[in-house]
Amino acid sequence: MDQRIRQTLARWRETFFAQKYRFDLGQSFLTILNFTLLVITASDKLMIFFGIPRLRSLMFLILPLGFLGVWLFGLFMDHVVRAAQMAERQSMLRSEVWRRHNDQMDRMERDVTAIKSALVRRRRR
Repeated sequence: MDQRIRQTLARWRETFFAQKYRFDLGQSFLTILNFTLLVITASDKLMIFFGIPRLRSLMFLILPLGFLGVWLFGLFMDHVVRAAQMAERQSMLRSEVWRRHNDQMDRMERDVTAIKSALVRRRRR
């Protein structure tokens, strides 16, 4: 019975994180809508700041430039910062499973090195 409860909890956990992942993907696309609405909402304040009487006609230029800026920042994060690899490294550092895996691999390397050095010593005799 304990095993069934664990399996049920594991399935719920997987379902929960799958839904969270989908939510995070959707949320990232809402950023585009949020930026567009922000520019539209702030247009009257931008008119005063820039001294342009009709900023609405420039919105066709401002919005694409804003999106281009966001895309260029994403390109910088992807190619220069390598954000995906850094996020993966941080996840691996925080993961108990990866920590155990790395410890196990370190033990295996030490054992293989010990066996190799023992074989080398044996051949020299």
